[in-house]
Amino acid sequence: MPRELELFPKTVYCIDTSSLINLIPPWKKDVYRRDVFPTIWEKLESMIKNEELISPLEVYEEIKIGQDEIYEWCKNNRKMFRDVDECQIQKFQDVEKQYDKNYWENEINKPRWADPWVIALSICERAIIVADEKNVANRIPSISVVFEVRCLELLDFFKEIGIKY
Repeated sequence: MPRELELFPKTVYCIDTSSLINLIPPWKKDVYRRDVFPTIWEKLESMIKNEELISPLEVYEEIKIGQDEIYEWCKNNRKMFRDVDECQIQKFQDVEKQYDKNYWENEINKPRWADPWVIALSICERAIIVADEKNVANRIPSISVVFEVRCLELLDFFKEIGIKY
């Protein structure tokens, strides 16, 4: 059943590459280590299982470039990454129009750039975005506002889903 037809739709979060990397940043791997913060990882995996935590396939492809610890975790939780569908393609085109043309041309020609796909998937799934980016021009938080999509940083996401440590 489409989410817009659900009487009481569940809250869904769409996580960006920036927040996934900040879970286990390569420059400081002990930030949210699983052996120290098991509650975080158990909650995230439960949310993935219940389809409450999603991400576009392009985020997986960005993470894959690093071939690091978070990539291994993403590989083991592949279910969260959504293939592109017709809705996302349509919304991607709408999202493109909100970016500065020069910025768009520069980013879209990089090997991987997931930001517009994160926004498009969030619009399609009525999801709240989790992205650790500044709210400045041409970034996820500033573009998502145009589409009335909420955007949280990782720590605010933890608070919202009830993680305490």
